[in-house]
Amino acid sequence: MTGLRLWGASLLLNAILAAAVQWSAPAQPKFTDRLDYEWVGQHPLESGCTAAVYCYRILVPVLLEQVPVAPETRWRASRWTATTIAGAIVAVTTAGLASGMPSAIIASLLVQGSYGFAFTAYDPYTADPWVFVILALTSWCWLANRWRAAFMVTLIGIFAKETVALISVSAALAALVSPRRHGWRNWLVQAVVVSVTLLTYRWLADTYLGWDISQNAAAKFSSGSWLRIWWNNNPGLPLKAFFLFAPFGFGWLFAAAGVWRAPRDLQKLAIGATLPFLALNYVQNPERALGNLFFVVVPLATTTLSRVPIGVGLAAAITTGLLTTKVGSSTAWLPSSSYLLIAAAASAALVAWHLRPSFPSRAERPTLGE
Repeated sequence: MTGLRLWGASLLLNAILAAAVQWSAPAQPKFTDRLDYEWVGQHPLESGCTAAVYCYRILVPVLLEQVPVAPETRWRASRWTATTIAGAIVAVTTAGLASGMPSAIIASLLVQGSYGFAFTAYDPYTADPWVFVILALTSWCWLANRWRAAFMVTLIGIFAKETVALISVSAALAALVSPRRHGWRNWLVQAVVVSVTLLTYRWLADTYLGWDISQNAAAKFSSGSWLRIWWNNNPGLPLKAFFLFAPFGFGWLFAAAGVWRAPRDLQKLAIGATLPFLALNYVQNPERALGNLFFVVVPLATTTLSRVPIGVGLAAAITTGLLTTKVGSSTAWLPSSSYLLIAAAASAALVAWHLRPSFPSRAERPTLGE
């Protein structure tokens, strides 16, 4: 399949999947940051902003305010457009790493059903969908070794949400473990500039506009930040473990199994992303923080599922995607997560059975430094 046809097919598939997840989600979320985002969109860079951390996230709400349609329509259209684009980028990127269009289909099913993407169908009033676009695009830039494009995307993207700086840092850390890569130092430079720009922006806003996030739970580092709240609000280790499992379901296991056969640049990006996105769990609900790792988890998982019969791989992607969609979107159109968990586990077991003869021995496994 030619590049243009692959892009067209990936965009169409992701558009359909994104629309299906969005259509199945409840009409309105119980809790949302919509009012804060809309206030910032109507009063960008206003002195004395009281919308806490959302004061700094001006890019998406300001641009949406310029769209001459009803606010509800533009938020939902924005979510659908962004998740379609992000999913298509992941699908095309993955197709180039594995087995073409079948891999693009599997990747699309996994990414559109992932907790992070599904949660934005439940609560579309956020900058997260466009952050997904930036994460996916920066990942593609890393794999193609286009640091200038990554630099421009992330430099603009930090004004959408500070999470964007983490993918910039992830690429820099990946470059540190890839010293033989052409131009690896450029990836370090771009991360420094992006990080300094973000810190300078925050300092200028706090100093001259009087913004202050000290009362926000995420800013209370000494008392456990948002991680402490999440821990207390989810009693029992089984429930906590389930929420850590929820971002990708059995996709976590498929990704772990795919590490050894993945292209080295993808391995290095996964290494680079580990610490920054684990740190994000401290200031954000872990299931949402970990959901941002789709740009490495989905390609790695697809690497595994592309090695089994196509029917088995599709079944695993569909059942896992339905499970994570159920948890992320709170849709009433799917069966209980308990039943979906059983179906996904059965599909994962079938994948393991087909992979069993091809598991490399310990002596055959390459090291990540090779």
